[in-house]
Amino acid sequence: MNRRRRGRIVIAFPICLLIAATYLTSHMFDGAIDWRLQIYARKLKGNLPDLHWPELVRMTAGRDRFELARSVLEGRSLEAAVVNPYNSHEDVEAGRRIFRTHCAGCHGNDARGGHAPSLARESYDYGDSDFGIFKVLRDGLPNTAMSPRSLSWLQRWQVIGYLRSVQQQEAAGAPEQDLSVPPIDVTAEDLLTAGTRTNEWLTYSGSLKGWRYTPSSKISRENVGRLRQVWLKQFPSPGTVHESTPLVVSGTLFVTESPSNVVALDARTGAELWRYDRSMPRELPLCCGAVNRGLAVSGSSLFLATLDAYLVALDARTGRVKWETRVADNRDGYTMSGAPLAFGNTVVTGVAGGEYGIRGFLAAYAADSGELLWKFSTIPGPGEPGHETWANDAWRSGGGATWITGSYDAELDIVYWGVGNPSPNYQGDVRPGDNLYTNSVIALNGRTGKLAWHFQFTPHDEHDWDSNQTPVLANLEVDGVERKVICWANRNGFYYVLDRVTGEFLRAQPFGRQNWATGIDPNGRPILAAAGRNYRAGKLTYPGVGGSTNWQPVAFDPVSKLVFVHANDQGSIFTKASVDAIERGQNQLFVASGAASAGPPILSIRALDAATGQMRWEHKEQRMPRGAGGYSGLLATGGGLVFGASGGFISALDSSNGRELWRASLTGHTIAPPISFEIDGQQYIAVWGGRALFVFGL
Repeated sequence: MNRRRRGRIVIAFPICLLIAATYLTSHMFDGAIDWRLQIYARKLKGNLPDLHWPELVRMTAGRDRFELARSVLEGRSLEAAVVNPYNSHEDVEAGRRIFRTHCAGCHGNDARGGHAPSLARESYDYGDSDFGIFKVLRDGLPNTAMSPRSLSWLQRWQVIGYLRSVQQQEAAGAPEQDLSVPPIDVTAEDLLTAGTRTNEWLTYSGSLKGWRYTPSSKISRENVGRLRQVWLKQFPSPGTVHESTPLVVSGTLFVTESPSNVVALDARTGAELWRYDRSMPRELPLCCGAVNRGLAVSGSSLFLATLDAYLVALDARTGRVKWETRVADNRDGYTMSGAPLAFGNTVVTGVAGGEYGIRGFLAAYAADSGELLWKFSTIPGPGEPGHETWANDAWRSGGGATWITGSYDAELDIVYWGVGNPSPNYQGDVRPGDNLYTNSVIALNGRTGKLAWHFQFTPHDEHDWDSNQTPVLANLEVDGVERKVICWANRNGFYYVLDRVTGEFLRAQPFGRQNWATGIDPNGRPILAAAGRNYRAGKLTYPGVGGSTNWQPVAFDPVSKLVFVHANDQGSIFTKASVDAIERGQNQLFVASGAASAGPPILSIRALDAATGQMRWEHKEQRMPRGAGGYSGLLATGGGLVFGASGGFISALDSSNGRELWRASLTGHTIAPPISFEIDGQQYIAVWGGRALFVFGL
């Protein structure tokens, strides 16, 4: 027997077994076998090439409610013969969930288009039949971004059922929406007065000034001990760390879920109203986890900065994509993890990727259209002011990420934003100079993006002390004069006060353990000690790589004029690689060595006089083992309280003396800051713990 004939027998044998099994199964159900044998014979002869054998058997076995073979024998094509039987309400809902997981990243959360075409239209470019859609889901489309979907047999048909329902809704003029979400219309004036609105939390910081303060006093020193859990919402995301600040608007709580999903919840009960699930590329340049820190809201839109570097506008009532625009190319090391900042018709967003050698920037877009309004490069190129602070062409991969939300002064029309570390992080020999505008605050005109002024906290940083903190804007008396100032507890261990009109340096005071500088000179420049430089052999330096504080935001009480900061007195041993060993690869870390932590975090919450930085009180927290829950930003309230979380617990301190008045377990990582809102005259506190969002009330 020749090899070719033997091969045919080997191939035909399992097919014959398959046919025999189907024959017996079919006979058990209805005795109708002749037409099935005829269709199998056609398949064996090479007809029906678009159907795989397992699909053909499943379609003809009688269990999946297809009438394929009879239709084909009557002369119909597969496109005419195959009609999706999975169109029940349950199938459509299942298809909706599958679509939002696997397809919404391109076609929009409701199939009405994103950076790929709408699928709600009546006709498709590659065939309108059920079987035509099935083949696209199964095989993809050559030379397009549509790759085969990793879906099961049933899932493909359920997605088709969902798409048909969307087409029907579109034809009937009834766009998909959930009317359980009340109308959302946040005006420009609402955002300007956000810090006074106790029932809502409208911005990342609760106000455009970066205060994280609510005047609500329903929960007070006297009754905080009676706080109890009202509801919690467990999220299915795979990550155990959430860093998101929720927004609360008109009784609806909007929150981001890692990596770049959005969920709308009833703020009274935690019931899910809608969700936007965005699929992510498999490979993203992530130094510090697949996280997202929150949203902005303006008008009827929510704004999301996605981990794959898109800015997306969602209908706040339905989750439907209004528009999206690519801010940067993640293949060049860019991601986005911070919450955007919205004011007027402007949405400002920053980028992450300082550990991957990006050239950072800050960008503003029109809220109604997604049109780019302006873009400011935080690493100045040739001919731009500050370019002279970069040697060796190091500006091309200089870092300067802008991954934490800034603040906005409407009266001055100035956006204030922190800028991150230079790249490579730990080896400054390859980038001589001060390396502007890294480790700085930049003040930009809100309408044009033009630089008004800058201040650099840590010139030529070699310790990864990026200035990615949210600025606090306040009016304070400094040396007997009322001034518009910025208050800034910096990662380098010093607390700064700057004039926010001019950028003039006013004050600097250590608020955490530090040995890298002997002081700050009259111009605000650090006077370096031995530990202020990095060495190949290593040097124990305070603060450590995590900083005296990191990105976790401070809170400001405008009544007591105190700034509350979650501080960390941990040190690190910093090292740097040799110049010859430094290489920047595509989507590879570009840090040139690193830092080893000297012991576990040593945490405390400190109250600082906002005008001077002098410590008023300190609440020392337990020394945490490595990886034990982390620490959060803070929330100050009109009830005389400071809320914060660490080590898996949330606590409330007396804002006048730091005494702990209440504590509750959150049973998970505690990185995200708490917020406050009111419903029906009752005040609530919301905070993440692990994969769950907890809400507490009296």
